[in-house]
Amino acid sequence: MENERDRVAIERLLKHMNDHCTEPFDLHRHASMIFFSESKLNKVFKLYVGIGPGTYYRRLRIQKAMELYRNGSTSWTEVSHIVGYADLPSFSKAFKKITGTTPNSFSL
Repeated sequence: MENERDRVAIERLLKHMNDHCTEPFDLHRHASMIFFSESKLNKVFKLYVGIGPGTYYRRLRIQKAMELYRNGSTSWTEVSHIVGYADLPSFSKAFKKITGTTPNSFSL
């Protein structure tokens, strides 16, 4: 079922996601970027990456947040805003869902 054009499109999207992980995730925009429908993006992304694009993007944002915090950002509130969360409670909920711990319990 592997399709070279699909693989290349997903690789291009992954690069974009990694380069722009502080922006909000928009399934329609990301699908359009590689000329996929939203349902095709979900299906093909999961085939190549193992998880859906929304889940991947949330994990990427949390990884970026941990990296920023490790590199000296002053607070989790600051980090949460940098990675695109509107408020600290939303960020904390996402952080705990992905890491299993709260930002304040995160150890460097």
